[in-house]
Amino acid sequence: MSISWLQSPEGQAVIHAARGYSEPLTAIPALRKQFSEITPESISQAFSQAQMQHRLEARWGQSAAELLLTEDGISQATRPVVAQYRAGFIANKFGANAQVLDLTCGLGFDAREFARAGLRVTGVEIDSEIAEYARHNLKEFGVSVHCADANAFAIPSDVDVVFVDPARRDPNAAKDSMGNTKRIFDPTQWSPNWEMINEIATAHPVIAKVAPGIDKAELSNWDARWISSDGDLVECFLSSTGSGIRAAVLLDSANNSTVEILGDETTKTKALGSFLVIPDPALIRASALDAVASLCNGGLVNEHIAWLTSDDTVAISKLANQSPSFASVLKIESHFKFSEKQLVANLKDVTASGVTIMTRGMQLDVEAIRKLAVKAATSGGQELIIAIYRDDAGPQALICRRYLS
Repeated sequence: MSISWLQSPEGQAVIHAARGYSEPLTAIPALRKQFSEITPESISQAFSQAQMQHRLEARWGQSAAELLLTEDGISQATRPVVAQYRAGFIANKFGANAQVLDLTCGLGFDAREFARAGLRVTGVEIDSEIAEYARHNLKEFGVSVHCADANAFAIPSDVDVVFVDPARRDPNAAKDSMGNTKRIFDPTQWSPNWEMINEIATAHPVIAKVAPGIDKAELSNWDARWISSDGDLVECFLSSTGSGIRAAVLLDSANNSTVEILGDETTKTKALGSFLVIPDPALIRASALDAVASLCNGGLVNEHIAWLTSDDTVAISKLANQSPSFASVLKIESHFKFSEKQLVANLKDVTASGVTIMTRGMQLDVEAIRKLAVKAATSGGQELIIAIYRDDAGPQALICRRYLS
């Protein structure tokens, strides 16, 4: 692919024209007719760029018309609201004019938000083609991008903070149906790996974006914040200059609201009430469930299960209207010791427009249970949620509906 052509006024004009089409069978002939002097290969490249821009815009809710993209880059793109949070964090912690080295800049999405926040940014990218894409995406901010291996790059002494988002996918693995390669969960296999990141942190402050499922035993005294964006757990955000803080950060893009909840606490249990409360996954990862328990005047259904319960209707209503949302709330209609036979019996004369199965602390064939529930219930009414969890008295099942405040 000719990156220089995609960057050229001619290439940009073809991409812009291609954005007006959605189907290749219509687009390619029309574009070839409009740009008869351009090769079919270049036309196809421009149309692919336009399609990727549209997909990213659908995910982000903002324009990507000026960006050059790759399929892998889209799959790993940081949500703008998350990148903006990180940029604000760095500006507050290290100064509004801090010098940031983005050691694994990729297509430059994080670096764009750093620069937009007023930070001085330099990028590093190992792949020469991706580095050129990053230069294009960052040119309006004057950000320089070095093509170099992060594992061997000599970090300048004037850098205030190093940002690293280690590669956590196997570039040599086969792609799945969504075009993504296999995730790497072992931190020793990341690039840069966790040992290298810790080594960098001995000489420079480091901000790292890692998988939210990272083993807490690996974190030592790094500050760790699990970030949830509109209810989706997206990453664990680490700072090497901390003292071992564990927290959840909840971002609500619709209401432009952010809240940080300190965690690493033990939450009390409570007898099962009328409501089941499913905390945001960032709160679960950060062991920050006391905030939810306090809001709903409740407690855990079991000391080993990160679901809560409450009987306080007023408190539940307040929790349900909290922004950002701390949890989803379900109204419990029935409770019984779980077995497939008992489930069928309890669904007699129960209406359901759809069935969702939720489990905690148990390995179950969720799809088989869902099919059984759909067959047993009567069509119609609201969605039915069946929550099954491990308990000392045996597996418990709750038949629930979504709480409407």
